[in-house]
Amino acid sequence: MSRIVLVISAALLVCAGLSQAQEAEDSAPQLLLNDAVAQLQSAASFRLAIEQSGQPYQLSLSFDGVNSIGATLESAEAQVISPDELYISARLRLIIPLTMDIYARSDRQWLSFPGGAPWIALPAFEGFDVSRLLAAGDGIEKVMTDLREPYIAAAALVDEQPAWHIKATAAGDAVEGLLFGFIDPNDDVEIDAYLSVEDGRLALIEILMLETAGDPDVAPSVWRIRFYDYDAARGFDPPPS
Repeated sequence: MSRIVLVISAALLVCAGLSQAQEAEDSAPQLLLNDAVAQLQSAASFRLAIEQSGQPYQLSLSFDGVNSIGATLESAEAQVISPDELYISARLRLIIPLTMDIYARSDRQWLSFPGGAPWIALPAFEGFDVSRLLAAGDGIEKVMTDLREPYIAAAALVDEQPAWHIKATAAGDAVEGLLFGFIDPNDDVEIDAYLSVEDGRLALIEILMLETAGDPDVAPSVWRIRFYDYDAARGFDPPPS
């Protein structure tokens, strides 16, 4: 084999190696996200802490399946029991601040108020089903697999623990299932996902609503969803069946 052929062959091998390395590097963020989603879907339970900051983002709530009430969310603590149970203690602002408890199982919901008030069964709402959050091809999986050009940003800390920080954009309708259909974005969103370096679990998602980012003098709306207490015991009593 001539020297020229050897040089060309070596160059082709180097280029192929570089291409494979670049492909692996480019796919790393998505592989990390896929593993984090799989761990979330296989967990017996996990807890959520939800906050909304910046410009208030209007929610549309309905307690009878017909009439809607405008509200904003100040904070919420929730626990998901796989595959289809959800308990939320939410602090909302309607006209005045109001704290309420919501329990949902599959497509059914109950409402109560702190202090021992009885559970009130609510009518079924079209499109609402807790099992969507963890379902294949929906909920969290839909968000994390529909991201556009995810990339690993600078290292970060979540709850003082090292985390991978992955940034991307996504279509607004992709995040509806993640927040149980309470929001209806009119534009794309920016996603910042933080995964624990120790075990690869999803630790935090921040969602920037781009439709609120037009005014430089007003902070845009950001949803912050923290994931923690994987596989913890049930921390609530569901309403009587």
